[in-house]
Amino acid sequence: MILIFGGTTEGRKAVEVLEEAGTPYFYSTRGKEQAVHMVHGIRLSGGMNRMSIAAFCQEHAIRLLIDAAHPFAEELHLNIFAVATEMGIPLVRFDRIYPPHTDDIIWCKDYDDAIQQLQSQKINRLLALTGVQTIGRLRNYWQQNDCWMRILDRNISREIAQREGFPADRLVYYTEEDNRTQRLIQQVHPQAILTKESGLSGGFNEKVEAAKAAGVKIFVVERPRSPLPAPRSSITPNTQHPTPNTHHPSPNTHHPTPITF
Repeated sequence: MILIFGGTTEGRKAVEVLEEAGTPYFYSTRGKEQAVHMVHGIRLSGGMNRMSIAAFCQEHAIRLLIDAAHPFAEELHLNIFAVATEMGIPLVRFDRIYPPHTDDIIWCKDYDDAIQQLQSQKINRLLALTGVQTIGRLRNYWQQNDCWMRILDRNISREIAQREGFPADRLVYYTEEDNRTQRLIQQVHPQAILTKESGLSGGFNEKVEAAKAAGVKIFVVERPRSPLPAPRSSITPNTQHPTPNTHHPSPNTHHPTPITF
């Protein structure tokens, strides 16, 4: 059996490949919100740590792991790699395409660095496009400055924002019908936007171009740099139905090489 970790556009693409092939698989996401059509797959929801991933792989005789999780899911990526290493399971890493860094964007190593750079640039009116899970990390900024946070229009996101104490009147919502950053910038009139290096499939270019058109500064939290070994080969994800290439470690292999799509 195959186990996919998804909840992303890349996860959906991996599902499409396996559905077309008629291959049985499990599809794991942290939440239940992503709508994915599956005939041959079994949906799993809820977070999995290193021990639970290993136990699941053992119980269900998993023979291939596909890591298509969000690029900022650092701990999950490490856990998947650790299980693949320990159990000798081939691992496919389905990564995103990232535009090159340019000098007209202020790049931040992490959220603490982003707060420091926002303060040093005297930004006191911000539109944050980093998602509800980052409210806590940005607390030291929004408690002292005007900040609007775009979140998904769903109850669980509102509950998280309320639990973190974020002002309800400063929440703006992302919907599938209207996800335009340009409209929000016109509505909020920020001095700057803060977003994540989420790649092409994460709408990175649309956010950047909207900010440039409005003449506001752009701060970007860089994606975590993977400590895992460099992939032996790669396939770009522009292909509609990429064919998985996998590295098959021998039982004594301690470092399976993830293949990046």
